[in-house]
Amino acid sequence: MLKNYLISVWRYVSRNKTFTAINLSGLIIGMTAFLLIIQFVIHELSYDKFWTGSEKIFRVQLDRYNKGEISTRWASGCAGIGPDLKANFPEVQYYVRMRSSNALLSYGDTFFKEENVYYASQDFFKVFGYTLLAGADSNALKGPNKIILSRSMAKKYFGEDDPLGKTMRNNGQVEYLVTGIFEDLPESSHMKIDALLSFATYTKLIGRNDESELTQWQWDGFYTYIRLNQYADAKALEAKLPDYVEKREGEELKRWEAGMVFHLQPVSDIHLDSDFIGEFKPNGSRDTTYFLLIVAVLTIIIAWINYINLSTAKSIERAREVGVRKVMGSFRTQLVHQFLMESLLFNTLAVAAAIGAVVMLTPWFSELTGRVLDFALFKQAAFWLWTIVLIVAGALLSGLYPALILSGYKPVEVLKGRFKNTGQGVLFRKGMVVAQFVASIALIVGTFTVYQQINFMRSQKLGVNIDQTVVMRSPNIVDSTYTHKFEAFKHRITQFPEVSFVSASSSVPGEQPGWNAGGIRRLSQREDEANQYRVVMMDHDFIPSYGLEVLAGRAFSGEMPNETKSVLLNESAVKVMGFEKMEDALNDQIHFWGDTFKIVGVLKDYRQESLKKSFDQLVFRYNSAPSGFYSIRFNASNVKESMAKFEQDWKALFPGNPFNYFFLDEHYNKQYKADQQFGTVFGIFSALAIFIACLGLFGLSSLTAIQRTKEIGVRKVLGASVQSILTLVSRDYLVLMGVAILLATPLTWWIMNSWLQEFANRIPLAWWIFALPSLLVILVALLTVSIHTLRAARTNPVAALRYE
Repeated sequence: MLKNYLISVWRYVSRNKTFTAINLSGLIIGMTAFLLIIQFVIHELSYDKFWTGSEKIFRVQLDRYNKGEISTRWASGCAGIGPDLKANFPEVQYYVRMRSSNALLSYGDTFFKEENVYYASQDFFKVFGYTLLAGADSNALKGPNKIILSRSMAKKYFGEDDPLGKTMRNNGQVEYLVTGIFEDLPESSHMKIDALLSFATYTKLIGRNDESELTQWQWDGFYTYIRLNQYADAKALEAKLPDYVEKREGEELKRWEAGMVFHLQPVSDIHLDSDFIGEFKPNGSRDTTYFLLIVAVLTIIIAWINYINLSTAKSIERAREVGVRKVMGSFRTQLVHQFLMESLLFNTLAVAAAIGAVVMLTPWFSELTGRVLDFALFKQAAFWLWTIVLIVAGALLSGLYPALILSGYKPVEVLKGRFKNTGQGVLFRKGMVVAQFVASIALIVGTFTVYQQINFMRSQKLGVNIDQTVVMRSPNIVDSTYTHKFEAFKHRITQFPEVSFVSASSSVPGEQPGWNAGGIRRLSQREDEANQYRVVMMDHDFIPSYGLEVLAGRAFSGEMPNETKSVLLNESAVKVMGFEKMEDALNDQIHFWGDTFKIVGVLKDYRQESLKKSFDQLVFRYNSAPSGFYSIRFNASNVKESMAKFEQDWKALFPGNPFNYFFLDEHYNKQYKADQQFGTVFGIFSALAIFIACLGLFGLSSLTAIQRTKEIGVRKVLGASVQSILTLVSRDYLVLMGVAILLATPLTWWIMNSWLQEFANRIPLAWWIFALPSLLVILVALLTVSIHTLRAARTNPVAALRYE
């Protein structure tokens, strides 16, 4: 029986090559797009699930409130919460504290500036259930001056030698004993760690005798992770924390009209749900992931609808086949099995071809999404299980309805030639066409919206000049002559004719200032009227170098005495401090961490960060040589030559410090990288989905034209013009497009409005964002339909009437 089914399928395919090619192409493209996106979605949802017992690991995330409103949201919160949770809540089995290190590691003559080095307390491996490749887990981070390295970091410094027991230096001074090697963390971790320094070293460096002395709740920048015992309920524990906060810090918080709220973030949720101050690296987005999942589902549904539409539309041509088979004794169940076998074969071939395409396209797709998709998906048994489900589900969803329709034909009516499509069948196909184009319009509107939002953010005036600026991180290894060396470096660099400014600052545009200071207020205000501000240290050349606009007062000057007691505010800070006019702020004094400063100027708000965020309230303090960043504005006509000169002077004045730099415009635009990648992926796969829909419409209109050949011939004999015939046939599809537009518009408005909510500066959803995609779909649909209709309309009516 199976052999007969396969022979029947082969004969059918041989007689209908074009139809089969269209049908199979739609399925292959749809499944390829589906599998590529599913690969990305599975990767995004897999983050941090590799930790042993990951469901019991949580990060303690801190929200700080000021006068009832959230002021800061920390991934790296206060110093003392970890020990307090362990001491007061039996649900907490272990905790680990971590803090970033501004590290320049060296071994012998090998030294590198490292971005992913952290201090960590001794229970790191107990919390995360991670084991060392070499060394003892329990002692590796116990006590001061110990370091453990990732496998790749060990090879970077020691080659093939065994690093255990050897001594490294950090920032040219502090020595560390290598006590362990751990496997590189996989790409699917929200953390990027190359080395861990014992936390006891940090407490020693800040003048504390022991880690237990570090109990402050008003000092942020510390990551805290906890592992709960097997019986603990995380939500129940989190519900207890507000009472504990009130008990421990209530009076102090009331004094400042402040608040603290702790949240327990499941470690596996951090990558998709967390975008707070101090994240290890840029995280993904659950909304983006689900949006792409919707695109994948819509694409495969469109492909299956194509199959259903084309198969049912082709039913007239197969009606006599069914009639003959029934006369020869075939039962309806046998016919259903035959057509389902045909559908199963098509879906199996489509999935096999799609898997081959995915293998070839994965490297390109990895680069497109910015994720390392290393075919791990194909190594999972779950993937192959879902592949089988996809084949079977596809066969049933796309084949069952056509099979029931085809097998239900009455042989007598069919063989007498009195067969015609049922009204219900035609209505069903029209419904499928509408569904396809609702999805297509939604995808095009989504693509338009994403691109318009990204272009809007990138085209807005920043209020700061980031062009032709190269930035270097200030040296780690310094001594008492640092200020003089910086002045010498600045003097040397400004002698080059292409250089216009050299400045130093604690932060540069494109990132959030690292100094978040609370308790800042005007001297005339009460303590409870203080607010939080972000603080930037700068020298006097920072403002002209970046083209910042002084709206009132003056900028910093290197010639003014006692300039370190002066501050500048931006417009947002002026408003938060309660000044009605900018001029009112001049010469007023503010209280800042036990000291007093005079306001000497007001700067126009500029985009320190991307337009996804609102303007921050910024306070600028003067320092002739702040650590953090050196910015050089220069004529970039010969970048290679200029950088060689800059590097030569750097090495002469700051030996032992690597010359690392980045171009500010590229650095700033990295903030939009994830959105650009999302827009590109969304656009490409939306285009594929629309192409599949048009492919189906092309085939459907071809069959419609064939089925209406006699009607068109009669109309031409009666005097109908080609234009009137084209209008007649197109009118049916125009009605379907109109219905699709009416259904798609409110749906897409709701979806895209929800997506835009995460942007502080966003585009309005103007009418043309919906009108243009709708018009595009109508034009493409009419063009597709017109190709076959024109061909049928131009056929000699004599030949058309002879057709049947």
